[in-house]
Amino acid sequence: MGAWLDANVHPFDGSHLSLPHDDLEFLRDLVGDARIVALGEGTHGTRDFFEMKARVLRFLVEEMDFDTFAIEAPWSEARLLDRYVRTGVGDPGRLLPGLYLWPWNAESVLEMIEWMRAHNAAGGDLGFHGFDMQHPGSPLRHLGTYVRQIDPQNAERVIDQLRCLQLYANDDFGRFPSRDYGDQSEAYRQRCGVSLEGARRWLLRNREKYEAAGGADAFEVAMQSLRVAIQYHLTEISEHGDAVRDESMAENVEWISRRIGPNGRMLLWAHNYHVSTQPGAQGSHLRETFGNAMVVVGFSHERGRFQAVRWFTRFVGNEHFHDPGFREIFDLDPPLPDSFEYYLSGATASRFFLDLRNRDYDAADISWLAGSRPFRFIGCCYDPDFVEDFWVDTRLTEWFDVIVHFEVTRPTIRRPGLRYP
Repeated sequence: MGAWLDANVHPFDGSHLSLPHDDLEFLRDLVGDARIVALGEGTHGTRDFFEMKARVLRFLVEEMDFDTFAIEAPWSEARLLDRYVRTGVGDPGRLLPGLYLWPWNAESVLEMIEWMRAHNAAGGDLGFHGFDMQHPGSPLRHLGTYVRQIDPQNAERVIDQLRCLQLYANDDFGRFPSRDYGDQSEAYRQRCGVSLEGARRWLLRNREKYEAAGGADAFEVAMQSLRVAIQYHLTEISEHGDAVRDESMAENVEWISRRIGPNGRMLLWAHNYHVSTQPGAQGSHLRETFGNAMVVVGFSHERGRFQAVRWFTRFVGNEHFHDPGFREIFDLDPPLPDSFEYYLSGATASRFFLDLRNRDYDAADISWLAGSRPFRFIGCCYDPDFVEDFWVDTRLTEWFDVIVHFEVTRPTIRRPGLRYP
């Protein structure tokens, strides 16, 4: 096992994006002609994962002509950071917590954004995008502003059709009303869906007029604003809201891909689950669209520390449920004896890439990679009293193309939260 790993992994010197590219030259072959490289993370609070993803972004931009960055963050709010990295307008220290998601309000992410700005200031053309849809407030406000400017005589008609969701949308700080959309009756939400669809039909009927008045690009962005709001609505009326979210995020990535055109190349940043091609995950939908033009990269680690929201456990009968608390720094529990992390620890290198594609998994020295075995999945939250909840039976070679593995990792460095406690 260890000898096979040593012969097949690609070690690298470190994770910081300032390091020279020499030790990452193998990425040219791993990525090839792919249009999308999707980078996961084993936890939402691991500094080395974040730094390495930023380092890979820099390599792909400077060496392989990638021109687009997209992250698991609200689509509309991310547009403000896109404006910053392209023009320098805005304060990234304030815009970053404006994405509402605490994992991204980290020093390593801000450092990457500042590098993106410097790259563009020197003549680059690198875009910043979000593809999530969990906060409909900003998209609805954008759409209202658009129709007031483009068609003031009929604006209130459209805005009235949005009001059923706007009443329960988040504010500029990401906060939802005490009684949110999910608390409303099924009949209310069904009527709201009909109303939102009415707004969509109105926009499409007036497309030629609106494009003539404000341009095709502004109309496309307005339609996407409405679509993101409808996606939120769909997650709230579905019994499988998480699956709807992943399908919606994939749809938004496809929208971004159309915007950058057939020659555009994109790096995605999300959790391991979302980028994976396991059934129902965002990556499974993107695989259907992009096939082998997408490379899916998972991240793993053996030991160290990470940041997460502590989950507090409550029991209902024989079942246990988790309620969120506040962020803490946790120690990783040791790899399970039969886990993928346990086998990956057999490599001599302390950090490396491993290409999982085109292998003979019937061979004795790599048979451990075949089939399903435990793999660590920690997202935003963690309960150290129930570590077994964070080991998931995983078909590693089916769900990922490449694994980046660290022997030891550090927690993300938390930035002051302008919009968070």
